[in-house]
Amino acid sequence: MEMKKSLKIVFSVILSDAGEATRSIEIADGIRSLCPEDYELDVIFLSTGSTFEEKVISNGFKIHKCSPSLPGVGFREDFKTTETNIIGDVQLAAELLKGEIDAFEELKPHIVIHGFNPIAGLARRMVEKPIPGICYMPTPFQKDVYLTTLMKDVPDNIKFLTYLPLCFRKAIMKSIPKSLKLRVPAFVQSNIIEALKEFKWEGEPVKTLFDMLKADLTIINDFEEFNKDHKLPQNFKVVGPLYAPAANDAQVDENILKIFNHENKRLKIFCTLGSSGDKEYLFEAIKALTQGIGKEWRAVILAPPSVCPINEAKECAGDSSNVYITDKFVPAPLVNGLGDVVISHGGQGTVQTAIASCTPIVGFAMQPEQQINLDNVAMRGAGIRIPKHRWNVDNIQSAVKTIIKEPSYKENMKVLEKALQSTDGKKNSAQAIWKYILDEL
Repeated sequence: MEMKKSLKIVFSVILSDAGEATRSIEIADGIRSLCPEDYELDVIFLSTGSTFEEKVISNGFKIHKCSPSLPGVGFREDFKTTETNIIGDVQLAAELLKGEIDAFEELKPHIVIHGFNPIAGLARRMVEKPIPGICYMPTPFQKDVYLTTLMKDVPDNIKFLTYLPLCFRKAIMKSIPKSLKLRVPAFVQSNIIEALKEFKWEGEPVKTLFDMLKADLTIINDFEEFNKDHKLPQNFKVVGPLYAPAANDAQVDENILKIFNHENKRLKIFCTLGSSGDKEYLFEAIKALTQGIGKEWRAVILAPPSVCPINEAKECAGDSSNVYITDKFVPAPLVNGLGDVVISHGGQGTVQTAIASCTPIVGFAMQPEQQINLDNVAMRGAGIRIPKHRWNVDNIQSAVKTIIKEPSYKENMKVLEKALQSTDGKKNSAQAIWKYILDEL
């Protein structure tokens, strides 16, 4: 009997981020399901600490603890994230690099798969024998694409421009020189650049986030339609949407069912701002759902511990009986389907789950990727994005009323939902990865 080939894959993802955790598990499961019979597969997830470790283990994968040890409640808290730096401290960036390098040297994987994690993208190339890397992205984060066709609206962090009409903002975005776009602090990641100086780096010069995330293969978990205008390199593959469906045994909290009682004809809103938001934006959404016309609506509001303690969220809502606030995990695909509108931060998983349930979106973005996700939906008339500096009670309520008043938002979302159902992003992701492994390793 012929011996099976051994293949060790290490996933290095920001495991304290809900979207990254769920997406990486789906990809790992897809890889496992398509594993050729002559391969013995070993899949390991690195973790510096995360509430999602149990989810990884329950799906049949291993956890390898690496340093530094962090609380794992949310990546913004763990990484001390700032407006312009994913990792807000140079020393922490150096510790994370060392921890990943040590883990790779110990585990000696055949390949590293990572998401939007610059530490992994660098560390795999800093070991004694550089390790091939596959990156999965929500959008085609490639330098030439970013400089030309990816971002159609000005980034929200250029606050004064967000008050201009959309047509002017788009025109300004087109006119900004490429060299200036590359100097945006968020794309430089100065703390990681500074931390690199503590190590021996022998690769190509690292000047921007694009260099940090460079991989042998990059798969884009997004709609082909959203990316048809981009001229992508050969090693970038658009493989279709990827989100975590509800488990077969998933149950919806009875309190949610009471709020979203189908016999109650009031407007039903699901507010889910993910684990990467700030509580000031959550509070603004809560006030929009509990004050003025918001009192006439019914809402389920998620308050992740990484964003704020649930008692603070409930205090913001006061004694409003029209909302239910929870910090527990909910089966989002099922809950989305019970609502008329989703209020979202624009994370890819949240957006694609809303599309799958055909629920229009009102949202704001905390970072460029989320802005792109929301703009893709808004430009197709299936949602409304509010610049984050204009995220307030009046604008949120106005956007919700617009969506309910105009049936076209629901109809346009049905078009996107049909496109989503026609592709299998999980299978396509796994096939692209296996093709690379079988052809290149």
